Amino acid sequence: MTSTTATASKTNHWIPDLGIKGWGVTATCIGFYFFYNFWNNGSNTLFSLFTEMYGWQTTQMSMVVTISGWASLVGILLFGIIGHRIGARNVSIIGLIGNVVAFAILALMNNFTMFVIGVLLFFVTMTAYAVIGLGKLGSSWFPHKKGMFMGMATMGMTLNGACINAVVVACAGSSIGISGFFWGCAVLCALLAVVTFLFVKDNPEEAGAWPDNDRSISREQLERDFAAAEEYKKHSPWTVSKVLKTPQTWLIGLGWGIAMLAASGTMALLAPTLVSYGHELTFAILLMGTMWPFGMLGHYIIGVLDQKFGTKNTTFVVVAMMILAGALVFFFGSNNIVCAVAVALLMFSISGNANVCMSMTTTVFGRQDFEMAWTPIQIIYNICNFAGVTVMAMVGAIFGQPSVMMALVVICVVSLIPIGLCSSKQIGSQIK
Repeated sequence: MTSTTATASKTNHWIPDLGIKGWGVTATCIGFYFFYNFWNNGSNTLFSLFTEMYGWQTTQMSMVVTISGWASLVGILLFGIIGHRIGARNVSIIGLIGNVVAFAILALMNNFTMFVIGVLLFFVTMTAYAVIGLGKLGSSWFPHKKGMFMGMATMGMTLNGACINAVVVACAGSSIGISGFFWGCAVLCALLAVVTFLFVKDNPEEAGAWPDNDRSISREQLERDFAAAEEYKKHSPWTVSKVLKTPQTWLIGLGWGIAMLAASGTMALLAPTLVSYGHELTFAILLMGTMWPFGMLGHYIIGVLDQKFGTKNTTFVVVAMMILAGALVFFFGSNNIVCAVAVALLMFSISGNANVCMSMTTTVFGRQDFEMAWTPIQIIYNICNFAGVTVMAMVGAIFGQPSVMMALVVICVVSLIPIGLCSSKQIGSQIK
C-alpha cells in the first residue's frame, strides 16, 4: 500500500485535519464571512433605529442595500482581475481597508448621502475578501478538502446572524451608541487586515505547509509540483473567454445560484410569511433567533457530506431539505411544531447551501484554474442570489404571502435541472 493510499484510508471525514497553518487560514476566512451577510442580518434592528434617529423610511434604506448588492457584482469583476495579479492575501487586505473606510463613514454619518456612500462602499469592497480572496485561498489551501473548509469558513455568516442584532441593541442603549458600533466594526476589519498581512499566504507551499495538509508528499516533490503549477498558470489555456464558453460555468452559476435565490429570498421574508399563516410576529422572530444552532450544524455536516459523498450529491441533499421545509410550512404552516421543524431545516440547509458553489467550482476546474472560473461563476451566481428578495416579494404580492413557501419548493425543483446536468468531472488542470 502506498503512503498516499494509507493516508486516504485513515482519513476521518468527521474530524477536519486541516493542519495548524491551514486552521489559521480557515479561522481568518471565518472572520471574512462574518461580514459577508452584515446588512442582511443587521438591517433587522439598524433600519428601525435609523428611522427613529433620522426619520429615514425602511423602503429607502432597503433600496440602498439592494442597489449596493447589485453594485457588488462590479466589485467581484474588479477584484477578480486585481486578485489575479496581486494574489488572494493582498486583494483581501485592500477589501478590508475599504470596509474600514466604509464603517468610518457610517460611524460619522449625519445625512442620508453618507449612509448611501458607506453602504455602497461596504458592499463593493467586501467582495474583495469574502468572495475573491476567500475563494482563492480555499481552492489553493484545500483543493480536495474544500467542502470541509467552506463548512468551517461559512460559519462566520451564522455567527454574525446570531449576535449582530443583540450587539446593535446593546450599543444603542448605552453610551457607545450606533456610532460606536460602527467604529467597533471598523476596528475588527482593521485587525483582520493586520492578521491577514502577518499570517496568511496565498499558497500553503509558501507557508511551509501542504495542500490539504497531505504530508504523504515529500517537501522536495511538493516544491517541484508547486513550480510546475506556477509555470502552468502562466500558459493556462483557460481564459475568461473559454470559461464563458464552457457549459459547466453556466450550469454551476445558474444551478447553485437559483438554489441560493430561493434560500436568500425566503429567509429575508420568513417572518412576514410565518405571520401570514396565523402566527404572531414575536413567534416568528423567536424561531429565527433560536434556530441558528441548526445553521451552525448545517455548515459542519454539509462539509462532512461534501468530503464523503462529493459536492454534487451533497447539493441534492441540501436542495431536497429546502424543498421539504417549504412544503411543510405551505401545507401545515399553522402548526407551531411543524413551523419550528421547518425553520430548523431551513437554517440547516441554507447554511449548507453557502458551502457548495465554491466547492463545485474547485471540483470542476481544479486548483490551478479555479481563479479564472471563479469570477464569472460568482457574477452569474450572485445575479440570482441578489434577485431572491425581489422575486419572493413579487410572488407574495401577486399570489399572497403564504405562496412564498410554495415558490421556494418550485424554484428549488427548477435548480435541480442545471445541478443535475453539471458533470463533476475535472476539466481544468490536474496539477495539484
